[in-house]
Amino acid sequence: MQQQYSSDLYIPQDERRLRAIQRRGESVDRTVRDWSATVLEVLPKAIPLVKEELAIISLFLAQQRRLNLELDARNPESTLRERLGKLLPFLGDGSPDLDAVRAVHRIVSTRLESDIDRTCAQFCEAQGIPAVSDPVIDWRVAMRFMAQGLHRIASQIDLKKDYATSSKRFELALFAREAAADILQRRRSTFSAFQKTEAL
Repeated sequence: MQQQYSSDLYIPQDERRLRAIQRRGESVDRTVRDWSATVLEVLPKAIPLVKEELAIISLFLAQQRRLNLELDARNPESTLRERLGKLLPFLGDGSPDLDAVRAVHRIVSTRLESDIDRTCAQFCEAQGIPAVSDPVIDWRVAMRFMAQGLHRIASQIDLKKDYATSSKRFELALFAREAAADILQRRRSTFSAFQKTEAL
């Protein structure tokens, strides 16, 4: 029998189910990271971002993609099996196990957030800047904003097939340049606030 002690703790009913959740988590993790990497590949090459910023934006972008996948998984389109299940209960309704969906996405979300925190902390440490400070928070917020905007536009394009012919590619490039300029300004403000010279 499945045990659930609180809304935040999900314990699979057996090892087989645990392994299935772990495999699904790995699959979701690869999917969102690969998608975010593809988005970054099509951005203008001259945007003024350092590699650490691109890595952080990629992680924020993957997190946004993951969130959308979770929302889709929680609200799937009605399937034939689900409709038949309402008429013939012994078939089961084919609906997703929402507890398992939440568990899978909690695993991936935690991993992405940990990678974001670690990448930010490593960059700040290398530059001699406190990772927890208002200027650094503003810098992180600017990168999250860029990732959200990129996701909004890129999710409307099949990046593998239609990017070269999509009019959205111009919108994506324009947004990327504007958002990157803001990140650059936030980074410079951070260095100025702590009287540091960029050693990049």
